[in-house]
Amino acid sequence: MSDLEKKVKQFIDRHKLIQKGSSVLVGVSGGPDSLALLYFLNKHKEMYDITLTVAHVDHMLRGKQSFEELLYVKNICKDWDIPFEGVQVNVNEISKESSSSIEVIAREVRYDFFQSVMKKRNISTLALGHHGDDQIETILMRLTRGSELKAAAGIQVKRPFATGTIIRPFLCVTKSEIEDYIKMNNLIPVYDHTNEEDIYTRNRYRNHILPFLKSENKNVHIHFQQFSEQMLEDEFFLMDLAKKTYNKVVSKEKNGDLTLNLIEFRKAPFPLQRRCIQLILNYLYNGELPKDLTSIHIDSIFELIDKTKPSGQIDLPQNLKVYRSYDLCVFTFHVQTKKPYFLNWDKGKTLELPNGRQLFMKEGSVPDDIGQNIFILDENTEFPLYVRTRKNGDRIRIKGVGTKKIKSLFIDLKIPHNERDVWPIVTDQEDNILWVPGLRKSIYEASDFTTGEKVILQYK
Repeated sequence: MSDLEKKVKQFIDRHKLIQKGSSVLVGVSGGPDSLALLYFLNKHKEMYDITLTVAHVDHMLRGKQSFEELLYVKNICKDWDIPFEGVQVNVNEISKESSSSIEVIAREVRYDFFQSVMKKRNISTLALGHHGDDQIETILMRLTRGSELKAAAGIQVKRPFATGTIIRPFLCVTKSEIEDYIKMNNLIPVYDHTNEEDIYTRNRYRNHILPFLKSENKNVHIHFQQFSEQMLEDEFFLMDLAKKTYNKVVSKEKNGDLTLNLIEFRKAPFPLQRRCIQLILNYLYNGELPKDLTSIHIDSIFELIDKTKPSGQIDLPQNLKVYRSYDLCVFTFHVQTKKPYFLNWDKGKTLELPNGRQLFMKEGSVPDDIGQNIFILDENTEFPLYVRTRKNGDRIRIKGVGTKKIKSLFIDLKIPHNERDVWPIVTDQEDNILWVPGLRKSIYEASDFTTGEKVILQYK
């Protein structure tokens, strides 16, 4: 067994990358890295008790040459008796209808195809030929671009994908070790000349930065891999803590908005606060953060949370808005409506309110627990009642308190600015304010709850 094979075997064992009896799809471009990986797995397939399948994507970026590479990989699979799945996809055509780079589109196309093959053939593991040099390049690129910590930790050795898992057994070895392995076993890979062109970001790191780092320390790839693994271990641990914090400080509204309780949020250590914001954004963006969402946006969220003024708002990509009002912060895609309304509330009817809540009316005995969400009508009250938004000069007569401006009531109870103009106010036919649901009740509520059936209003 060669030195490379010993290293890779130890790496596979340490990270438990291959389960005996499993099926493995190998992504093979025909280049040295993927060809070496296929050779290694095929040579040791009996030791691991695995079945192999190969997937190859021709991105049609180099015309006849790239198609010949597809045929070349197909012939290797025929010679080695390995099932082959190949596809041609015109990445250039797709790029004309997308704002993404060709690199990004090509990657998406590959992974979509890998996923379809895994599903079609019921394959549990996808093996890719990323190596130690790729790891260095990826970490440096992401740190330079500015990525969240999990992404900045680089390429994961193992992660969930499609119907199973992606593994990268060659992250423990360098490009030069793979080239030596290729020569030792008389393998003839194909070479993509575009890998040497500086027009691609990764190539600039590969051609100019990597040689310097290796001149400083030939084992730099080992240290980057250790850094990656330690960072990911720490990140997974902190994210578990952040999820517990998230469940304490974030509530989901009926319309899908998320509301952050700032009093509880500020009690958490800052590393957990950052990850809570990350969890909120991941949820609202369905796990696909916009490319134009940057660290500047994240900083603006924290500025909004920490500012001395009790209210404010910021706009994030894809029309996501963040509203701060006192000790609450709302993340929403919904445009906050300020259109006034005036509704008739007939006896026994249920009202659907513009703020997403409901007002119920029923007859029955008064419940034991009466809070601000329940109002008991006086027997002399005439119908219909009216439900409207606030008006200038609105006042409510509160038992034992006297009159109070609705404006002052909202301020005292720290009602978010974006909710005040749609908050329901229940009045009688003389426009006397009976009840501000959920907040305060007036002197017009029934005084005797003990006798007979009552008309009960409820706010939910």
